[in-house]
Amino acid sequence: MRRRPTSAFRLALLLACLFTLFSLLTAAVLWIGTAHEAREEQHRAIRADARDLVLLSYQRGLDALSTEIEERVILSAGLPRWYALYASNGIKLAGNLDHMPTRAGWQRLQFRPRATRRAPQPQAHTLTLFATRTAQHGWLVVGRDAFYLRHMRGVAGRIFAVSLLFVILVSLLVGALVGRRLSARVRAMSQAAEAISDGQLERRMPRRHNGDELDLIGATINGMLDRIATLLDDVRRVGADIAHDLRTPLTRLRQRLERLQRHPPDDPEALQTALERALADIDELLNVFQALLRIARVESGEMVQQLRTLDLSALLQELFEAYAVVAESEGHRMALQTTPGICIRGDREVLMQALVNLVENAIRHTPRGTRITVELGADTHAARLSVRDNGPGVPAEHREDVLQPFLRLDGSRRTAGNGLGLALVRSVAELHGARLVLEDNQPGLSVSLVFARLPTRHRETIDTATQEPRRQAAARC
Repeated sequence: MRRRPTSAFRLALLLACLFTLFSLLTAAVLWIGTAHEAREEQHRAIRADARDLVLLSYQRGLDALSTEIEERVILSAGLPRWYALYASNGIKLAGNLDHMPTRAGWQRLQFRPRATRRAPQPQAHTLTLFATRTAQHGWLVVGRDAFYLRHMRGVAGRIFAVSLLFVILVSLLVGALVGRRLSARVRAMSQAAEAISDGQLERRMPRRHNGDELDLIGATINGMLDRIATLLDDVRRVGADIAHDLRTPLTRLRQRLERLQRHPPDDPEALQTALERALADIDELLNVFQALLRIARVESGEMVQQLRTLDLSALLQELFEAYAVVAESEGHRMALQTTPGICIRGDREVLMQALVNLVENAIRHTPRGTRITVELGADTHAARLSVRDNGPGVPAEHREDVLQPFLRLDGSRRTAGNGLGLALVRSVAELHGARLVLEDNQPGLSVSLVFARLPTRHRETIDTATQEPRRQAAARC
């Protein structure tokens, strides 16, 4: 089976190509700069040599200049310099170069020396020449061979080739090492993912805690796995709780129906009473399933698209008007303290159901004479909605427990309910991105929802604790 190139191999190849390209660009810049500087240095040397010889011609004449040129030709046999001196009538006076200039300035010339016994096929030379006038209207030509430039180019080329090979080898080696480490990490993550898919839900992605991309991916996946594990534990626990909590009413309902079947009462009123109790048990079961479906719908996330701008102050006012009478009939005192015009993004139906659960819990689980306060306050960025009472409260060690479905404290088992009220409140808080806070009210319990607030035009205060609302202006979301 043909193996496809891995990302590590492609990374190593990419590094090699990048290093090679960078080396080529660097060498090109250095070579251009070095060649230019070498040519300029050669031009300066030729111009200085020509200036000295022209000055000699004016000081001592062309005969002295001819002698000087011949001496220089002899002394430069190892690395020849090229000279030519012509009189005004075109007769060559001295030098080792046969080139009569027609104009002053720089020229380039391809020159091949005469064949000799030692050099039957002499190598051609590329000469850089500078022609200028001398005393008595003569011509002087001074030249240098480009041999040392070619030699420098060859040496530099060999050095660059060796350096380029070294760079490629090092880049491949570094890329291979990096790719090997990357492949090892990816292989470990892949093995962990396969183990998790095989049912080892306790496994987690390996991390090095160095903050790189793979570490970030591992942290994200581990967080997701932790959340999935929590949800699975909740599903198992809720399933067990459902079986435990529904077994009693189902058993009670079955016993009643069996008694009716075995011993049908002759009295129609007794039969009607038995049927009403059976229907009440069925309604209790339906309420449990309805609450579970409502929680599942909220936690599914499908309602996020239904969130709209909502006047939370008006919603609380409506809740207070509906439940103030209910609280009073149960022997409680209910008060509302709110700031009108506080707006959030929310779903009116599920938010009202959550608030109803909080108020009903406060009414149901506190003794007569308890004061229940619904309060709404806000600052620039957040709105805090609280339902407080001065009843017996909830011990600090059990405040997280009461948020779990079907969990009821010993003191609450004597009252009606199914233990799903605060679980729904928690789900609604998560849907709205709010924080759910349970605190000691000293005495009693304070349950608060902290929402992100939308800006409003006006802020007024209403205090209905004494049933005397005070409004300063009408606020609109």
